[in-house]
Amino acid sequence: MRTSTLWLFLASGACGGGFPEPTDAGVQTGGDGGPSGESAPSVLPFAVDDWYGPSGYMGDGENPGAIQDAQSCLPARPSTWIGNCHRYTWTPSGKAWAGVYWQYPDGNWGDKPGLAIPAGATQIAFQAWGATGNEKVDFMVGMMAVDGFQVTKTQISLTKDPQRYTLPLAGAAYTRVVGGFGWVAKDATAAMTFGIDDIRWE
Repeated sequence: MRTSTLWLFLASGACGGGFPEPTDAGVQTGGDGGPSGESAPSVLPFAVDDWYGPSGYMGDGENPGAIQDAQSCLPARPSTWIGNCHRYTWTPSGKAWAGVYWQYPDGNWGDKPGLAIPAGATQIAFQAWGATGNEKVDFMVGMMAVDGFQVTKTQISLTKDPQRYTLPLAGAAYTRVVGGFGWVAKDATAAMTFGIDDIRWE
C-alpha cells in the first residue's frame, strides 16, 4: 500500500506517572487538517493539532483498532501547552511497525498541496513520555517525497515523565508542508502506550 511504500522511503532517510483518567486536554481551534487549504497560520508558534489531522496511519495502523488514540491524557496539563494531548496505544497485529502522520489536509499523501507555513520556523517542539519508561519511538516532520525535506530522530527512549524534544529545521527549505509531524514505533512484541502533547512549529 502507499503508506508502506512511503515509510520504506522515509526510513532510509533519516506530569508524571503513567496515564491517569482523561480530562480536558485542549480543543482544536483552527483548520484541523481541513479540506480547503484556504486558510493558514499567520504567525509562529502554532499548534500542529490546530491545522493538521493525525490521519496518516501506517504499518499496523492500516489494521482497524491496532492503533488507539485517546486524545486526552494528563490531569494537570500545563496552561502553556497548546494543541491536544494524544495517548497512543499500539497493539502489534502482523507488521513489525506502526506509525501516524499529522497531515494537511486529512489523508493527504501528496496528492494535494500541503499547509502554507510562515517563514522563519526553526524547529518542531513536543512533549512525549511512555507508560512504562521503556518505550522507544521515532519522531519526524516532513515527507521527503512530497515536502522536499524530512527531519527524523530515531529510537528516542521515553521516560515516564513528559520531556520536551525538538526536531531542528536548520537547512530545511519549506513552503507548503503535507507532513506536519509524525511518529513510528518498531519491533514491539506486546502493546505499548505513550503520550505526545504540546506539538508546535516554532
